[in-house]
Order: sequence, then structure tokens, then C-alpha cells
Amino acid sequence: MANIVLFVQNFRLGTKISEKLTDLDHNVLFAGEGERFGLSQVDEDTDLVILDLDDSVFQTIAFISGLRKLNKDMKIAGYMKVIHKETYERLKASGCDIILPSSSFVKNIPTLVS
Repeated sequence: MANIVLFVQNFRLGTKISEKLTDLDHNVLFAGEGERFGLSQVDEDTDLVILDLDDSVFQTIAFISGLRKLNKDMKIAGYMKVIHKETYERLKASGCDIILPSSSFVKNIPTLVS
């Protein structure tokens, strides 16, 4: 059972992601909007963070690097509607391990948590 924190603004997609993870018997926590955008909910027990990379806050180098500093061992995965090479490379360099299109993210969840 993995401990997963979601930084998701799209309610519909966030619900689909949460339901899929719960069906796979994982602990899911939605990060709050207060307290530095929910960073306080990420700790050494967090196994995976999922980011909505279409959100201007969550796709910044500072935000992703800040997550990585909190837990160097967790996986950071994100999704975007359209992935551009330059953006992909910037996000990977800042610490995002996996970047997928929004359209295929939910069906790839079992692979992300294995």
C-alpha cells in the first residue's frame, strides 16, 4: 500500500485518479491549497506525488524541486494536456520522474504505483 499525495486542481480528473488509486488499495490524500500549497502533507512516508502540470504553480521548477527536497526517495509523476519537448526537459531536470499526457494518465496508474 502506497501513500500518495495529489496536487490536482481539475476536480473531475482528480476524482478519477483518486478512485483508481483507492481501488488499488492505496492511501490517497489531496493536498490542501493553504500552507504553501499543501507541501506540509508530503513527508518521508510519501511514496508518490501526482501533479497537475497544467497548473502554473505545480509546474514550476521551484515547486518540484521543493517536493524533491522533502523526500528524495518518492516518485513524482505529473500529467499535462500537451507535452512540449522543452517543458518536458525542464520538468525532468527539476525532479519530475514521469510526465504523461492527461488523456492516458488514469489508465497508466497501475504502472506508476508498481
